[in-house]
Amino acid sequence: MILPIYAPAEFIPVKGQGSRIWDQQGKEYVDFAGGIAVTALGHCHPALVNALKTQGETLWHISNVFTNEPALRLGRKLIEATFAERVVFMNSGTEANETAFKLARHYACVRHSPFKTKIIAFHNAFHGRSLFTVSVGGQPKYSDGVLWAKTGRHHPRSL
Repeated sequence: MILPIYAPAEFIPVKGQGSRIWDQQGKEYVDFAGGIAVTALGHCHPALVNALKTQGETLWHISNVFTNEPALRLGRKLIEATFAERVVFMNSGTEANETAFKLARHYACVRHSPFKTKIIAFHNAFHGRSLFTVSVGGQPKYSDGVLWAKTGRHHPRSL
């Protein structure tokens, strides 16, 4: 029923607490996946549940055309704690990697030459599941059959 983009686990988690999850039969597991390392905060921590509840009662979602107070506060903290002068928030690691590649490409084009197009990446690396990030990682199991050759793109003019 669900498109098998990932190999499905042999159980279906129904609840979590801290580092533990339970399946439909009540069997307990230690969650070593941590949301595939993107949300390694555990499950249902009271402070996080409260923060989500408070935000959900305040402002559910807005486009990234706008900013919001929590993002501004976190951005300031990150800038103060690091070398960064600016921050950008993304929804996923794929988006973060796409943005990093775009920034690197833009920098190379502006500072050096538009012909600087090569990317060095580790073989069998994982950078996400978008067309570009699977093309960079060198893992055929993600890229075979989904990538277009440079000659396979066509951009007709809009009317």
